[in-house]
Amino acid sequence: MNSRHRVVRRWGGPLTIALFAVLLSTCAFAEEDCGKLPDLWLPPHGTVGLADGGVSVQETTGDVCQGGEITITVTVDNLSCGDAGPFEVRVSYDGTTNVIGTQTVTGLPGCEFTVLTFVWDTTDAPVGEHEVIVCVDTTGAVTELVESNNCATVDASVNIWPNAPYVDATKERMSQVTEPGATIVYEVILYNDGCADQEDNPGHEFTDELPAGLSPYGTGTATSGTIDVENGAIVWDGAIPAGGQVTLTYKVKIDPTVEEGTEICNQGVVHWDSDGDGSNDTDEPTDDPTTPEVNDPTCLTVVFEGDVPPLSGTIDAPTLSEWGMLLLCLLFAGSFWRMVRRRPSAA
Repeated sequence: MNSRHRVVRRWGGPLTIALFAVLLSTCAFAEEDCGKLPDLWLPPHGTVGLADGGVSVQETTGDVCQGGEITITVTVDNLSCGDAGPFEVRVSYDGTTNVIGTQTVTGLPGCEFTVLTFVWDTTDAPVGEHEVIVCVDTTGAVTELVESNNCATVDASVNIWPNAPYVDATKERMSQVTEPGATIVYEVILYNDGCADQEDNPGHEFTDELPAGLSPYGTGTATSGTIDVENGAIVWDGAIPAGGQVTLTYKVKIDPTVEEGTEICNQGVVHWDSDGDGSNDTDEPTDDPTTPEVNDPTCLTVVFEGDVPPLSGTIDAPTLSEWGMLLLCLLFAGSFWRMVRRRPSAA
């Protein structure tokens, strides 16, 4: 995005909203052109106060599979009391050069607004996440009071998903105790955001080669498909439906000889078919969803349980051994007997 658009997105909104407040009273009483310059504006989605109680709409119908249609609704407001002549409205994605469509508005009276609808055929659009950008008066046909509020980005980005599998995965550690010999539970979620099923193709769809210090333990579970241990690695075979997910849960043990303070990190790898030809041709590492980094490994640090500090707000109370408790009871009994013996007899 060029510097002009960055300035528009940062300062255009506050400046035009302030101007809107100044001109609102004038617009309320303007029945015909007041002789001032018009001011075309793309108010943020949900803005109230347009003519006759109108509300601004700047939105898309959401994500689609490649080749599907996205409907884009935009609102253009004339913030000033001056009438605007004919002008163009252009909708594009990821900048102003990838044009989705252009419409001509024959004119917009002062303090009025218009709502336009564009349909985006995504057949030739690239797969991925895209920003939708709207600009008014792209040819400069209208001389305006403010020229810096003529472009706006629709708040919600849209995703165009491929007509093939599109698989991603997360791996999260579910156990808190990380001392030597402890059992660690991992949860792996395999997502297919593509528009075709990920089939159970030749080879594994998921593998987790455990690093030194971790060993497989017990039997894992999967919401579908088959999970197993193969040569010390966790493996899974199965299909992931389009738009669906599969959850794997398995356990490992921290080796008893691992030294305290050792950090152990690793990632599983999902193997998937990026072009839908029945062969897994793409590898994607798991991501730890508890951290802000993308595609990072899942880590633990070995800490002896006795070294873990008490929870905040608790007090470590002293304890007595069996002999200590017995001696304490004898002292109480002796004190009570002496108190009884020393009590004066009744007259």
